[in-house]
Amino acid sequence: MELAKYLPLAFFKINPNFEIMETSDKTSQQFLYGDSLLSVLDEGSHRKVLAYIQPEIPETELEVVMRTKEDPMAVFMLYVKWEKDIGFILCQKKGEQVDKVATQLQQLRTRLAETDFALLENKEALEEAMEQVNLLSAPFIALTTQVALIPLFGKLDENKLAAMESSILHRLYDSDYQLLLFDFTSIGEIEKEGLQKIIQFLDMIRLLGQEIIICGLNPDHATAIHQYTRFPAFITTSNLQNAIQQYVIKKIE
Repeated sequence: MELAKYLPLAFFKINPNFEIMETSDKTSQQFLYGDSLLSVLDEGSHRKVLAYIQPEIPETELEVVMRTKEDPMAVFMLYVKWEKDIGFILCQKKGEQVDKVATQLQQLRTRLAETDFALLENKEALEEAMEQVNLLSAPFIALTTQVALIPLFGKLDENKLAAMESSILHRLYDSDYQLLLFDFTSIGEIEKEGLQKIIQFLDMIRLLGQEIIICGLNPDHATAIHQYTRFPAFITTSNLQNAIQQYVIKKIE
């Protein structure tokens, strides 16, 4: 046990009579002691030590009061292990134990705060990316100076339409557009809230003076529309090609 002297805690190696056989350097730094372990213990802790530090109890932990060079009533935790008739005791001052736990808790709080900040950054980046996706799900494509195409993509929900409204109204403001083609060909699922939102939006555009053509509605779209609400009397065509041919090319010709 020559390495025992280098242990970072006070250490005692004893026999069943509590005679000290070996110590660590930390022991000499903390305590003034004699030949017996009892010499470093407050008398009030003798009975507890005599009862629980015995070869018949292979391992135990107990709290005792010890006399250190700085404090004659210092509270320590003793960690005891017996191998045959040799006892090995590590001593950790209770305050140091609390400080260690407090340090670990502070480190944990710091890591959690850093994690929360990273999650917040990721959340903000994700929200920004989702907003860009929503904007790209309804691009505004000018076909002529008076006609624009707005192809819709993906799931028709309230969040996507909120982003789309702002973008499209900005393009319509102080413009010469008279006809808008809304293409539903690439729309998948239509939610009730999304459908109500787009109907309100289309009505708003009509009030601004633009004419609206709805194209690309499939049977699933029609079923959802009739299930959720009454669709206003917009002009509809079966597909985008027919809409462009009938309402764009013919006007140019």
